Amino acid sequence: MDIKVSGSDDSIVVSLKGDIYIDQADELLYTFNDIIEKGPKEVLLNIDGLKSITSSGIGKIVFLYKKLLKKNGTLRIQGANKTIMEIFKIVKLDKLIDIEGA
Repeated sequence: MDIKVSGSDDSIVVSLKGDIYIDQADELLYTFNDIIEKGPKEVLLNIDGLKSITSSGIGKIVFLYKKLLKKNGTLRIQGANKTIMEIFKIVKLDKLIDIEGA
């Protein structure tokens, strides 16, 4: 998995490429914790390069969403491929977070 973080203090873009399995989910958690400390108003998770995600990766996304919500921030996801979008719908992540398909 490749993680790139860009943007300003108010708006941060996180681009993910590759696969998120349990081993990579810990790296994702460290990145999300760093972002939360900066206190952005909005985080955009660009996953157009993401091939697959497991429940541990989804859990880290929910963690980020909840932490941002507590600080009056928002999380948006863009670039979900068809398979990942179906997974997000099954676990009802699309009911919590604004998700745009690829």
